[in-house]
Amino acid sequence: MRHKNRAPIFPILLIAAVYAFTQAAGDVLVKLGIGQAVARQGTIDGLTSGSVYNDVAFKAFKAMPPSARAAVVKSGLAWIKAHTATADFKADYAKYREEQKPKPPEAVPTVDEFLKKQRQEMEKQAAEMRQAAAGMDAANRKTLEDGVKQMMAQIEAMEKDPAQKAQIKEMLDGQRAEAKTRYEEALAEWAKRAPADPKTLIADRIREFLETSADVDFAAKLVKSGTVMRFANEDYEGKSSQWKLCFRVGREAVDAARAFAEAWLAELEK
Repeated sequence: MRHKNRAPIFPILLIAAVYAFTQAAGDVLVKLGIGQAVARQGTIDGLTSGSVYNDVAFKAFKAMPPSARAAVVKSGLAWIKAHTATADFKADYAKYREEQKPKPPEAVPTVDEFLKKQRQEMEKQAAEMRQAAAGMDAANRKTLEDGVKQMMAQIEAMEKDPAQKAQIKEMLDGQRAEAKTRYEEALAEWAKRAPADPKTLIADRIREFLETSADVDFAAKLVKSGTVMRFANEDYEGKSSQWKLCFRVGREAVDAARAFAEAWLAELEK
C-alpha cells in the first residue's frame, strides 16, 4: 500500500485523530507542538479542502493502541463539533470565504475611452518614431514622417467614422458580456464551494466521509512490493487515499467516527 508523506490525513471527521490531543490533553499539546491556532486552522483546512495533514500528530496517533484511538476520535470530534459553533470558527470561516470570493472583472472601456487610449498609444509611438528619426538623413526622415502622418490619420478617421465606432462598440459589448458571464459562473462555483452557512459544508464533508468509509475492508491483506506495502487485492490499490488511511487507522477509530458522524448529520439535517 503506497503512502506519500504529504498525503491528506482524512476528511474533516478524522481530523480528530490529530487535533483531539490539542483540546483534550494540554500536556500532549506541548509534546506534539500543536497549538490553538494550528487546531483552528486545521479545522478550516479540513472543512474547506476535505483533508488536512500533520505528520507528528499522525505518528503519535498511530502509536496508540486501537482502543485508545477510538477514545481520541470521540473526544476530538466532540471538540470539532463544539468549535464549529463558536464565534472564533465563524470568524475564521467568514475570513476564508471572503478571501475565496471571486474578484469582479475589470471594467470594459466605453467607445470614447477605447479611442482615447488608442490615440494616446499612437501619439507615444509617433513621438518615439520622430525621436529615432533625428539621426537619419532627410530622405529617411521624410519616409518616417509620412508613416507617422498616416498612422495619425487612421486614428482620426476611426474617431470620426460612425461605422468603425459601431464595430468597436459591438466588440466592447461582447467583451463586457463575456466577462459578466465568467464572473457569474465563478460566483456560483464559489457559493457552492464555500456556502454562506458553514453547516451546509460540514454536512457535505460528513456525507463524503460516511460514503468513503462505508466499505473499508479492515481485514485486507498487505504484501511487500519492493520497498512499499501493497494490498494483495489489486482493486484496493485503486481506492482513494482517504479510504486507505481509514484502513491504516483501523476499525475501532473509524467505527467511532462513523457513529459520531451519523448522529451529527442527523442533527444538521433536522
